[in-house]
Amino acid sequence: MCGRYVLCAGLSEVAEFLSSGIAHPDLWTWEPNWNLAPSIIAPVLALNGLGERSIVPMRWGLHPHWRNEPPTGKPLFNARVETASKKASFRTTWIRRRALIPMNGWYEWEGVTSPKTPYFIHPEQNGISTFAGLWDQWHVDEGVTLLSFTILTTHAVGKIKHLHHRMPVRLPPDQWQNWLNPDIKPEHTIAHMLTSNDLVFHEVSRAVSSGRANGAHLILKTVA
Repeated sequence: MCGRYVLCAGLSEVAEFLSSGIAHPDLWTWEPNWNLAPSIIAPVLALNGLGERSIVPMRWGLHPHWRNEPPTGKPLFNARVETASKKASFRTTWIRRRALIPMNGWYEWEGVTSPKTPYFIHPEQNGISTFAGLWDQWHVDEGVTLLSFTILTTHAVGKIKHLHHRMPVRLPPDQWQNWLNPDIKPEHTIAHMLTSNDLVFHEVSRAVSSGRANGAHLILKTVA
């Protein structure tokens, strides 16, 4: 599961790192965020109609294109990689609309009863990385489209397994373009997903549990 993540880089930094353009840069802005929660609008990397990499603002919580009604209830912020190709909500996007979600790390909560203990998990080499995800477009009205995304998850393995039984799907950089390319079968790319060997984690303040909390202090290690 991945219900909160961090992207504390600016948009130009993300674009440079991902060798990408920014879609309609004059129409939207992005501020670094240390506590992204479902329903927020966040930068997502996908291929545009010309097959070029483009960073686009999308709502976290996939809303399938075939739905008749606008988004309501709990958003589809995660999709299981084991079943995404079979589920009606993700079947088309699995084949045609795959994405990479820029991030610096994510949070997970350990424990069975409240208050649970939050941890910040991130690649050992600090910096920007990505989650593998899916995206879709829902036509709100003539000329108006809602773009939305979900983060793929898989069974947790290795040293972070005790924090939660699921973890986000991550791919090595040499597979990023293959993942975006609809002409390459996703099963071929997903076979290269990363384990947890490159990850580190530490306990952080319970302040992060509030969806309104933000700021660089949230990812700091708590002092025992």
